[in-house]
Amino acid sequence: MAPSSLWVGVSTLWVSTFLYGIYLVLFCRCIYIFYCGKKQLALLASAIVMFILSTTTIIIFLLQGATAYGNAGLQLDKLQLAGAIVYVTNNLMADVLLIYRCNIIWNTWWITVVPLLLWVATMILGYSIQLRLFFILSLSMNLFVPILVAGRLWWVIRRIRGPSGQATRRKGRNAMIIILESGLIYSVFVSIHMAFFHFGDPRDEIIYGALGQIVGIVPTLIIVRVGLGVSENGSRDGTMVGLEHGKGFVPQSLGTIVITNEVKTTWDSDTMV
Repeated sequence: MAPSSLWVGVSTLWVSTFLYGIYLVLFCRCIYIFYCGKKQLALLASAIVMFILSTTTIIIFLLQGATAYGNAGLQLDKLQLAGAIVYVTNNLMADVLLIYRCNIIWNTWWITVVPLLLWVATMILGYSIQLRLFFILSLSMNLFVPILVAGRLWWVIRRIRGPSGQATRRKGRNAMIIILESGLIYSVFVSIHMAFFHFGDPRDEIIYGALGQIVGIVPTLIIVRVGLGVSENGSRDGTMVGLEHGKGFVPQSLGTIVITNEVKTTWDSDTMV
């Protein structure tokens, strides 16, 4: 038996506002981490803009509810269009942050060519309101890029040597887990939404409402987890590490991994943020 439109509408508002409350707590913690840590104004501005867009999404959902089940007197189709545009914009910003992390981890521009092409195609489809194709490309992006990042980290972990190698490998594995788990959260919700939409299940509106918050929660969660130093044993590592290169090691402190080929590349917790 298909759920009623009232049940779907109320459930959408409840789920989206509940997730917004979670997002609000994460966002406040994110701001605190930026305030106390390294000042990265571009990332801070991105986090703020994404939170504003998610707040706008909640306002639009409330106006839709007031229009559909109350006497707001607004045009529902225009509200739906505005909500879609806000969501697409927020999603594109989250994808930019994902590509940025990929570029920093790999330290080369060519690895981002395919993700950037996917991003441009996603933007065109999103602002054209071709949402089915938009979600397919968005899902591809959020599976492909985290795998690229995790693959690079895995390659780095395999090359770690030295007396503190075990602790550093654990740090690298934790970084992989954070990236893969965060990408998986969004991908699962997009997959459920696409399945419901394909079969004409009205509950796809509930998942869509959740996605309006999850698209901002996922990148913010990465910042908070890294900022809190989340690891398998709940502690922050700060050991000397080195990667074998030629006849010796290149040491680095405070949990930084140095990859030495022809050009030195560094990765640390600030990169993950």
